[in-house]
Amino acid sequence: MSASPHDLTGAYALDALPETERATFERHLDTCPACAGEVRGLQAAAARLGAADTAPPPAALWDRIRAEVATTPQLPAPAVRADRRRAGRSGALAGLRGRGRRFPPLLAAAAALLLAAVSVAALGLGLTGRSGRPARTTDLVAAVLAAPDARRVAARPGGSGQAAVVVSRERGRAVFVAGGLPPAPAARTYQLWVLGGSGPRPAGLVEVGPGGRVTRLLDGPVTGTERVAMTVERAGGAARPTTEPVVVVDLA
Repeated sequence: MSASPHDLTGAYALDALPETERATFERHLDTCPACAGEVRGLQAAAARLGAADTAPPPAALWDRIRAEVATTPQLPAPAVRADRRRAGRSGALAGLRGRGRRFPPLLAAAAALLLAAVSVAALGLGLTGRSGRPARTTDLVAAVLAAPDARRVAARPGGSGQAAVVVSRERGRAVFVAGGLPPAPAARTYQLWVLGGSGPRPAGLVEVGPGGRVTRLLDGPVTGTERVAMTVERAGGAARPTTEPVVVVDLA
């Protein structure tokens, strides 16, 4: 890892770490409650923003952001920690800025956009779905990701993409997250399953976003003792798995 692991919370929350650094950082999360809490907050904010109404940005916005990133000095670690103590949740977002490390310009620009949007939301403007009603599924995703007992469990090696499940026993729910997931074959779809003592239970179809990114609330309750699997099924899904899993996560 080329920087202190404390510097990588924002990049991790944006799924922007290479696989080797990602694995090392996840081991760090197991021993650092501060970074784990910061990551949960950033992931929850990103999930809420993903369902917010959007509008095309002005043509010059990216140029302005790149110019700001290139000229804005990075805060030293002690100052960031002091800001985090004073500002609480807002201070946790400082991880996106990087502490002593400059991220590639596009990543830094994306982080700047996320910070700006979160700041607007924090002022009480609120986030709603495209219909204007509160995005309840997005609220549940955010609640799971930000839960104090949230636990991230990586998929077994060798599966498709970089997948994991974030589970909260307190909330009784779980969220499937992935990056680099290839699109499902034509006329097929990815389907999630919760595997417990009574056999496989359908847990929802998966839509793959840009960059193979997925954030999907599993349908139904999850206790944290099951396995979660993803298979490739016919369009519309199946009542029971008909193919071998391409992703398996052992929550227990």
